Amino acid sequence: MGALKTLKDGSGAIFAISLAHFANDIPFTLLPAVLPLVIMEFNLNYAESGAIMAVSAFLMTSLQAMTGYIADRTNRITLQFLGLTTLAIGTVLTSLSTNYSQLLAFQCLVGIGASIYHPTGYSLLSDMFESKNRGKALGLGSAAGDMALPLAFASSGFLAFTLGWRNIFRLWGLVTATVAIITPLIITEPRKKKIHSPATNRSAKQIVTTLIPIIIVMSLAGACYKIVSSFTTTYLTTFGLSIESANAITALMMTIGAVGAALGGTLADKLGERNAILLPTVMLGVLSAITAYVSNVYILSIIICMSGFALLGVWPPFYSLIASSTRIGARAFTYGLLFAISWSIGSLFPYVSGVSADIFGLQAIYIIVSFISLIAAFITYLTLKKRAPTTDV
Repeated sequence: MGALKTLKDGSGAIFAISLAHFANDIPFTLLPAVLPLVIMEFNLNYAESGAIMAVSAFLMTSLQAMTGYIADRTNRITLQFLGLTTLAIGTVLTSLSTNYSQLLAFQCLVGIGASIYHPTGYSLLSDMFESKNRGKALGLGSAAGDMALPLAFASSGFLAFTLGWRNIFRLWGLVTATVAIITPLIITEPRKKKIHSPATNRSAKQIVTTLIPIIIVMSLAGACYKIVSSFTTTYLTTFGLSIESANAITALMMTIGAVGAALGGTLADKLGERNAILLPTVMLGVLSAITAYVSNVYILSIIICMSGFALLGVWPPFYSLIASSTRIGARAFTYGLLFAISWSIGSLFPYVSGVSADIFGLQAIYIIVSFISLIAAFITYLTLKKRAPTTDV
């Protein structure tokens, strides 16, 4: 009952932070969702299209150490407002692109705007649920925000042919701007509670030793996510599916992934973070290997949808592990630093996989994902310490 009361008391915070997560993730989902149309209009190859998504994602991730540092020293709600506003402007400007250079530049602005959410949002939730159910709270916040992905994919295929892909960017840019205005009305910057954190008992050397393996595994998981989210719709269209059908399957994959994110946080509380990371990385490695060799579109669609559970379910355990390794007052910077390093490395892989696809065919991207994910599982098993699960349910 105490655990449920904690979640209920923080429901407003979870809703507001999830709403911001929702608005933050949509712009990054729009381009992959309409990528076949953009490739056709601008006459791009896979490497060029992958470069657009890689540069935008690199800016979003590489700046997070700086935005996290600022977040620890200023009002995080105000900072989120500025990030979402910049993101909205970049999304609308993308719709006005007339050539490849403009498309690349405006997606860079999207990346800059999106660099603020994760250090601020996850540090807010971690602080508010320090004493109990942190994994569950982070899982709910992550899952609710991740629902932006299937919604964007499910709607983009239909809307692209009725409104045009440019109007989709304008529509979601307006949604993001609206959320930027609404969220500060729901939640305010909380006072820093003097809650004893296990991290304060550990030396800086111990903390760094713990964080380095997390960075490595997060980088590999981020690479898998960026590859799959960038090219799944395009890959499915090579089997003769329409963009509407391909996006519907990708949307279902992301919906199942959101369920995985919600359960991933709970698994971290019950089984410990290492086991909650190990299970989805192995699952993704196996399913991706099968995906590369399946030619039946129906079986392929089922496997791709199942992989969504592992693709997104691995992240809340990471967030919980980071929070348990750092103290209150430095979490936004720690989140930002780890996101900046790991996701910046991961953001390069849409380009790498795009080059591989140009040479070996688009199915090569799933061989890459399988290889990377299984390496992540191996490193997790060897390096991350097994933590006793929490007993507070």
